[in-house]
Amino acid sequence: MRTTPALSVRPRSTGDPFRPRQTGGDVRPFTVTVVEELSNSLFVLRWRDATLCNYEEQVWSACLARASGCCALSGKHINLGDSVYRPRVRGRVIPLNRDAMILASELVQARTGA
Repeated sequence: MRTTPALSVRPRSTGDPFRPRQTGGDVRPFTVTVVEELSNSLFVLRWRDATLCNYEEQVWSACLARASGCCALSGKHINLGDSVYRPRVRGRVIPLNRDAMILASELVQARTGA
């Protein structure tokens, strides 16, 4: 998984996007906004990254982390086997941000504004 930075802005109930902050050498210029929570542990996110991809309504699904990495929302460390959300892959269409992961606890917290 590509290293992503910690993010400096926590969401408010208005759905403000997360914005990256510089944490060293690698800075990812992306923003992530929770658009909607669907049934069956699915979330719709807006992922904007000027250097890689732009998804206005990307579906993310719950799974267990298959490798360690960094949470795209909080910058927290993700361990192998942690409960995470990842971009949903459907058929032959593989999202360019397929390696991104968000800790399930961070996504739920972002959605509730807690």
